[in-house]
Amino acid sequence: MSWEIEEIGEDSKSEVSNKDGGGITNDVYVAVGKNDLHVLQWALDHVISPGIRICLVHIFPPITYIPSPVGKLSKSQLSREQVQAYINQESNRRKNLLEKYIRLCNDAKVPVDTVLVESKSPAKTLLDLIAVVNVTSLVIGTKRSLSTIRVKKGHGVGEYVQKNAPDFCQVKVVSEGKEIKNEHVVQVKGSSNPTSLVRSKQSDRNFFECMCFSGKFN
Repeated sequence: MSWEIEEIGEDSKSEVSNKDGGGITNDVYVAVGKNDLHVLQWALDHVISPGIRICLVHIFPPITYIPSPVGKLSKSQLSREQVQAYINQESNRRKNLLEKYIRLCNDAKVPVDTVLVESKSPAKTLLDLIAVVNVTSLVIGTKRSLSTIRVKKGHGVGEYVQKNAPDFCQVKVVSEGKEIKNEHVVQVKGSSNPTSLVRSKQSDRNFFECMCFSGKFN
């Protein structure tokens, strides 16, 4: 068994595209970070049916500072070669991270692709992805337990996306291997989110320029 993760630049074709005709994708998108195997396993167990593909969404922050023996340095303080070496190191780290998720999908015999997005705002990025790609199913993990959500105000990323996602997208939030039912996070129905739904063609293009898409996996 083998697989390949390929980060594609903006001049390359991607596997995912915005459908001008308003079409929607039946793929299940799963947001994954450093330790979200249980989230992906939940998705494989509960929302995957024959013929459905998993799209792993990994959001990583822009590189602004680079660690060094004397502390964190801005990119402007380093040579182009030093900056590129760190970028390559981070790219390899992401590849190694995603391999464990890809292996889990392969073991379950579920087709898998990956979407990598550079962003410092995961919640807004996920809402933008839903609107641009017309995602109908999204699974997100949260580190907050159900009891914590009940007693604390405010939302984590998953709860915020679930609350503000458009009606056509079903967002599942998973904590400790269990789904947090959306009665605990009230969905706003019949309203559009101006930050995620009202988008110009120029903003769509800019959004996709910051994304990296994988090729197919075997």
